[in-house]
Amino acid sequence: MKRRFFNTTGLCMPEKHYMVDPFRNFYDDVLRLIEAEQYFVIHAPRQTGKTTFLHSLAHRLNQEGTYVATVCSLESAGYPSISVEDANGLFIRSLYQTAAIFLKEEDMPPGPYAYPASAQLLRQYLADWCKALPKPLVLLLDEVDALYDDVLISTLRQLRDGFQTRPRHFPQSVALVGLRDIREYRLRARADNPSIGAGSPFNVKAESFFYRFSPGKRYVRCWISIPRIPGRFLQRLFLNDCTPIPADSPG
Repeated sequence: MKRRFFNTTGLCMPEKHYMVDPFRNFYDDVLRLIEAEQYFVIHAPRQTGKTTFLHSLAHRLNQEGTYVATVCSLESAGYPSISVEDANGLFIRSLYQTAAIFLKEEDMPPGPYAYPASAQLLRQYLADWCKALPKPLVLLLDEVDALYDDVLISTLRQLRDGFQTRPRHFPQSVALVGLRDIREYRLRARADNPSIGAGSPFNVKAESFFYRFSPGKRYVRCWISIPRIPGRFLQRLFLNDCTPIPADSPG
């Protein structure tokens, strides 16, 4: 059996890494929004577990059987010179590839390569997929705030346009996940495009969650619940003002 270790460089997997509960009491709140067919934002700094949370959420929703759920990162289109049409093509190809991690063959999205380039390609692709699914789709979009200018605005417009046709012809619920709240997307976009008004594509969310992270408490929970970690490196000074460490804890 392989030894597990602490991971701070990407997705955490319980069979490989020491980790705390990725849901951190968020699951019921998120499920409530999904059941209400809402779009919502999750934001937090880097290396706080957002991607691990999304993967855990998608797997759990699929296991519970009410929804079809998948994660898709938009980071591949996160550079200023890309066009809206090219970005849409990257999105649907990334979505198709990532969906294979989470979904059964019968729930997979349509093949992306048959679709011609279009400024509305993402919306059309999601609509076609949802119409073919036997269950509502939950779409978890990671790295949304990596997008620039017209691509960011177009992506949000397509999601907002499809909102009225959910859940039969569009995802029932969409999570927009990144480092910042959507209000900060708006400020950045308006600096470059003052013509965006109040009735903008940024009015898509029902609620915003800050994915809270407490480094000391996180590590002390690991320390207490895993008493024999090989080569453990945590120091007591780092854990000041956190849950006390048991006196018989080794190291």
